[in-house]
Amino acid sequence: MRKFARPRFVLLASTLTILVFLALTIAFAQTTISTGSIQGTITDPSGAVLSGAKITITNKGTSQSVTVTSTSSGLYASGALLPAPYTVRVEAKGFKTVELPITVQVNTTSSGNVKMTLGQSNELIEVAAETLAVNTEQATVQGF
Repeated sequence: MRKFARPRFVLLASTLTILVFLALTIAFAQTTISTGSIQGTITDPSGAVLSGAKITITNKGTSQSVTVTSTSSGLYASGALLPAPYTVRVEAKGFKTVELPITVQVNTTSSGNVKMTLGQSNELIEVAAETLAVNTEQATVQGF
């Protein structure tokens, strides 16, 4: 009788390990598909990339913010954000501050490219942008 007890224990332990792994995988997948992000490039008036710009991304509803800095390639990325309207504020020495409204949607990376304007950093430029509404519930084309 003792010969069979050990293989059953190994089988039970293996099965439990697999079930726990699958449960964690499913839980992780559900959290990652419920967010979106913003990424973009910061450029000067001539189109050259601007490194070291301070980018503050603020959720308009909760006022929570994330601050990042543009890389030597002028790039920045917000990381995972909850779907909501955001304000992207870009500040750099010798340039006017720019605010850009962006709506983050689930499982989407929104473009936050900003072209800076020369001027004092205490001047503020607000960019008005139109958003395109996409119906992800219906798979038909309308309006053509």
